[in-house]
Amino acid sequence: MSAYSQGGTFERRKRTALLTKTELRGERGTLGNARVRNLSSKGLGGVTDAHLEPGEAISILLRGVGSVSGHVAWVKGDKFGMEFDEMIDVDHVSMPDTDMLVAAEGFHVADRFQPSEDYKRPGFYHRGFHPKH
Repeated sequence: MSAYSQGGTFERRKRTALLTKTELRGERGTLGNARVRNLSSKGLGGVTDAHLEPGEAISILLRGVGSVSGHVAWVKGDKFGMEFDEMIDVDHVSMPDTDMLVAAEGFHVADRFQPSEDYKRPGFYHRGFHPKH
């Protein structure tokens, strides 16, 4: 996920923000579900309900790339980092089909979460104009 360059300075690979759900597998079989939060060519960061240990060999299925193997780089609570055995092309990772993103029948977004017609930020006014109270 990160590396030191020859000059000894810390170098972080470009990461892509992503939110997708997938399954973690290990030597013991299916370990649990995971949500991938960010992704780079050499690793990922995510959240899981599985108990992971640093150094543990795992694999994860990424849509558009397939199964990617690697090991757990770090764990902090339910968050984890995975370092891939081989680099991947992040541009090949695809989002779920739009059919999966269709709202359930009868679902309604509450009015307070609907887009506002007024795009001015509250409390900010043009110079010389202040509303009368």
